[in-house]
Amino acid sequence: MIHSKSGIYGENLAAGGDLNATSAVNRWIAEKDNYDYKTNTCREGKMYGHYTQVVWKTSVRLRCAKVMCTNNLCWWIICNYDPPGNYIDTKPC
Repeated sequence: MIHSKSGIYGENLAAGGDLNATSAVNRWIAEKDNYDYKTNTCREGKMYGHYTQVVWKTSVRLRCAKVMCTNNLCWWIICNYDPPGNYIDTKPC
């Protein structure tokens, strides 16, 4: 999976064999345990950017799509957030 890097939208990607919108968002929200809101930092070696994009306060529009992988063995969920979030040194909400 490769992010679009358009800079216009925030973006979360997920892939899996039995993936749906709920399971994709649950994966992203599960990163909350890796994020320390007080210090706006991440646990070492962990990810939290999907979580913070989901809860980013100023993102007010959301567009998502579900597409079959080219090998027909998995699904991709792609969500774009407008305006984007995850600015360095800025808390999500």
